[in-house]
Amino acid sequence: MEGDALNHEAILAVLPESKDEAKSLKEIAQDMELEMASYADWIRIERRLSSSLRALARWGYVDQERRKREEGHRFWYNVYWKIEPVSGKGGAGAAAFE
Repeated sequence: MEGDALNHEAILAVLPESKDEAKSLKEIAQDMELEMASYADWIRIERRLSSSLRALARWGYVDQERRKREEGHRFWYNVYWKIEPVSGKGGAGAAAFE
C-alpha cells in the first residue's frame, strides 16, 4: 500500500498552500494515512517522503523551511508547503512530472 501512496500527486494533495500552514514529514505521512506501525516503517516512509519532497522542491512545486520545536525536546525539522511552479525552473524534471 505505501508504495502506491508515495507518489508526487498524493503528496501535493495533502500539502497546504501557505507557509503559515506548513507541515512536517510526520504530519504529511499522517495526512496520507500511511501505516507507521513500527520505527522501521516510519524510517522507510520518512526516507521516501524526503526524497519525493526534494524532487518536488527542485521542480519548483514545493518550498521548505527549517524550524526548531519550542516545546518539549528542542530539535530541528523541516516543514513543507506548495508553491506555484515557476516557469523555466526545473527543466526536464518538471516537464516529466506534468
